[in-house]
Amino acid sequence: MTEGTSTWRRELLAGASGVAASALAGCSERFWSHVENTAPEQIELTIKAVPADDDAVAVKIMSQLRENFQAAGIDALYEPIAEAELYRDILLEGDYDVFVVRHPGFDDIDALHGMLHSQFVSGVGWQNPFHFSDVTVDDYLENQRTASDGRDEVTVDLLEYLEETVPYTVVAFPHNLGVVRRELPTSFVPKRSFEYVQVMSLEPSDGPRETPLEVGVYGEGLTDRLNPLAVDRSRIDGLTELVYDPLFHRIDDEYVPWLADDVSWEESGRTEAVVTLRDGVSWHDGTELDADDVVFTHRFLEDTSLGEIEGGHPAPRYRDRQTVVEGVDRIDSLTVRFSFGNTVRQAAARSLSIPLFPEHVWEPRSEIVAERQTQALAVEDEELIGSGLFEIADISDGSVSLEPYDDHIFRTDDEDRPAILEGFSQFSGIQFNVAPNPATMIESIRAGETDITGTSIPPSEVEAVHDSEEVRLVSSMTNSFYMIGYNAHHPELGNPRFRRIISRLIDREYTTSELLDGYAEPAETFGSLVGIRDGEWVHRSDPVVSRFPGTDGEIDVDRVRSLFEDAGYQYENGTLLE
Repeated sequence: MTEGTSTWRRELLAGASGVAASALAGCSERFWSHVENTAPEQIELTIKAVPADDDAVAVKIMSQLRENFQAAGIDALYEPIAEAELYRDILLEGDYDVFVVRHPGFDDIDALHGMLHSQFVSGVGWQNPFHFSDVTVDDYLENQRTASDGRDEVTVDLLEYLEETVPYTVVAFPHNLGVVRRELPTSFVPKRSFEYVQVMSLEPSDGPRETPLEVGVYGEGLTDRLNPLAVDRSRIDGLTELVYDPLFHRIDDEYVPWLADDVSWEESGRTEAVVTLRDGVSWHDGTELDADDVVFTHRFLEDTSLGEIEGGHPAPRYRDRQTVVEGVDRIDSLTVRFSFGNTVRQAAARSLSIPLFPEHVWEPRSEIVAERQTQALAVEDEELIGSGLFEIADISDGSVSLEPYDDHIFRTDDEDRPAILEGFSQFSGIQFNVAPNPATMIESIRAGETDITGTSIPPSEVEAVHDSEEVRLVSSMTNSFYMIGYNAHHPELGNPRFRRIISRLIDREYTTSELLDGYAEPAETFGSLVGIRDGEWVHRSDPVVSRFPGTDGEIDVDRVRSLFEDAGYQYENGTLLE
């Protein structure tokens, strides 16, 4: 290229640059003018909860929360939605701003790993439904799984940090209120499978029954879809675990051998467990249950496509408990080896409480039926073939009948039964009767059509029970809790400063005493604020996020506005701006 050509080209580019700069200057001027003239709008939040007929307490909590949001200048709306659709929106679609639900509860601090770890941020189910991602939380969650020494200290650090980030709000732990016919000597109503075993092991005052234990439940769609891997439907508590047995049941913080005959742990290096199965165990269709079924269960839960979908397609239910398992190997027909890497025994043991699933039934369901969807997660599966003490006898819109599985090893071998089965069973089976609402469920017990409730009754129904001679009220502690969930994808809810403030806008003491009539415990400690009933961890400070800025459920508006303004937010004519 000649010097003249080069000079000409530079002049041409310079001229073009001048024109472009002039044009861009005009665009930039218009752009900034547009931004400057775009006024911030009021923050809007939609709160989803079930209708009052399905859970009156959740709606009362929602109502108090909405009123306090509105008083704080937030445009808050309530969207009532049927339970099945609510859980689909929360657990599958992530379609919500804020929700209020009753969570089934945690069995161990390790359950927070699935609830909050960012590896589940795009998953479904109760694995991180908030789309919450925080590398510090991830580190704490991983450390509490692997810290052989100092696990309690890591737990304290985690709980105190979660108070700062507030991915969700725990309001209160309701008591499990139930109704029982006076002939039954139980002091509680069952929620989990082993609790049904305990109730059925107690002889009624009028003697053993040749009829089933009649259990009252209420809710929408409870018999629509009994697929044990699904998370998008409401379900009857304990039903799946009555039909499908695990290797171990966790009972009162102890892992009781069930289908496992023995386990030996190796923790000197990488954690391993060698599990020996009971001999003579079979599935409900008579097929022998062996080590191959154990290996298959964990492989299948990790990827229901069994390798056909790139990246895998895990089953959403039981996923977190399954993720501690690095490998399961068959040693012989009755022996398997679990490998857990650096995971400590306490966290690893939770995976041994996952129900087992028969390979010959579920392996064909690895077929892909839609984009990234397997038959295993789409099937209704009314023919539940498990290995539990009960098998499905009949299903209808209004009931589910379970009959004894007569070939279960604990029905045929009395010598090595767990102590919890002493006296089992005083009934011929279990019949779940579905009622449209709690009042109808209670009336069926008073009329002698039902023996016991399997769904907690709201405190508003307690007085009616006290006035009855046929039935009595029972109350027990529970790990279940009412929670408020926040979608971190929302532009304001993704801000931890904003979440910290709105998490304080629910009066836990008032909720417990007035909305739950005292049949609950408020979340006030670091552990209970994330759903863990603690008392074993010594903290360096007291929680701040649980302090309600007001009295008797109503906020101090000036105080709350000051909190938002200190966090960088602005008000205009009493409305909180984005």
